[in-house]
Amino acid sequence: MIKGTWKKVLFIGFAVLMATSTLSAAKKKKDDPYKKIKPQVNPDTKKKWDFKGMEVIIGDWWSDPTAPTASKAQEDERAWRQWTCDTYNVKITQQAVSGWASNPQFVSNFCITGGDENYVFIIDGRSAITGVRASLYTDLSTIKSVDYKDASKYDQGCIQKLVKGNSFYAFNWGKPEPKNGMFFNKRILQENGYDPDLPYDLQKQGKWTWETFEDMCKKMTRDTDNDGVIDVYAMASFNTEFSYSALDSNGGSIVGRDANGKYFNNCGSEKSMEAWNWIQHMFMTYQLPQPEGANWDYFYTAFQNGEVAFLADQEYNAQPNGKFASMADDWGFVCFPLGPSGDKVYKTIHDTNMCVIPSCYDHETAEKIAKAVDLWLEPTPGYDGPDAWKEGYYAGFRDARAVDETLELMAATPNPRFDTLIPGIDRNMIWQICGGWMTPTEAYEEGKNVLQGLLDDCNR
Repeated sequence: MIKGTWKKVLFIGFAVLMATSTLSAAKKKKDDPYKKIKPQVNPDTKKKWDFKGMEVIIGDWWSDPTAPTASKAQEDERAWRQWTCDTYNVKITQQAVSGWASNPQFVSNFCITGGDENYVFIIDGRSAITGVRASLYTDLSTIKSVDYKDASKYDQGCIQKLVKGNSFYAFNWGKPEPKNGMFFNKRILQENGYDPDLPYDLQKQGKWTWETFEDMCKKMTRDTDNDGVIDVYAMASFNTEFSYSALDSNGGSIVGRDANGKYFNNCGSEKSMEAWNWIQHMFMTYQLPQPEGANWDYFYTAFQNGEVAFLADQEYNAQPNGKFASMADDWGFVCFPLGPSGDKVYKTIHDTNMCVIPSCYDHETAEKIAKAVDLWLEPTPGYDGPDAWKEGYYAGFRDARAVDETLELMAATPNPRFDTLIPGIDRNMIWQICGGWMTPTEAYEEGKNVLQGLLDDCNR
């Protein structure tokens, strides 16, 4: 081939490549589902936010950013967050940076020594109060570019957990995570003459109470062969989860916090002691005893196998791949029944993990990290309606009422637990009471001084 021909071929090839690239770019722009969305503007510069390629890691102990999406909603969220990163010239990744056991030490070490990474750490109660006392976390009240009081975006129950005066140190996003409630077996209810959806109906009428719950338990706990020994029990619950919920439903708790942010022993209050006595009565009367040789979590197996009607436990058991996904019997989920001395509001106790920004950053860096994450957390278009948060829950339940009625109530009233923030606290009182080895008064007297010492230490 002559020299001029080669030049001609190369020119044509280059022109075709350029045309193809231009068409692809035009097609991509045309197909961009977010092209009509106006980027948010930095009020100081009057231009869209630009983080100059900054990288931020939301560090936890479980996330794998390379894992495939499990739903269309997750796929759309991932695409939206990529658009956000591209638009604002930032890279944000949520990923495991430690194991669960090593998380407190990892977080503490970085907050003290610092490093090149820009972190937002997800922590639990093991790192909470100790981190605030050691000034390891940024006071989020000093962050001016983010409205953490926006309840449509941020979990207000979480923000209430780590406070000191007018300062607060933790946040989380989205609706408060549903936690403790009551699972019920619809087949067993029906076989005992009840409408299988009765707990839902009672909840809707405000009549799902300790009294109506116990009435059902009485009917379903029976000596079927008249030998003087109970053969069928109404419930098999995790003693800790049942106790936390019963205390809360009656206006009690293990640990309270006063208006000055000081923690106090609430175990022995009148409302708490009323709950403790009822808890012991329910476990001694209606709880399936642990079979000889069975694992500690026998209550899950009992509910899965359709041996009991009720299980008080956490909502996460209802996830698509959760413990009850393959149950043969149909089941539902309601809030814990109302106690006689509570506020008559159906809710749940919240114990959401907390997000903190290390205080080793200067204020400008902390402000940038906070705002970048705030933009990254903007709701995915198409999933930003008032009920969009429910979409991730429907697949895990057998009926929509669990989501539209029960989880709706749980999300409406964030009610944070404080006992999980106290380092060194144990569950001995619960075990003694539910096991019937001590009266509630005896168990309280035995442990109150130790608990008070832990609280005094936190309040210093």
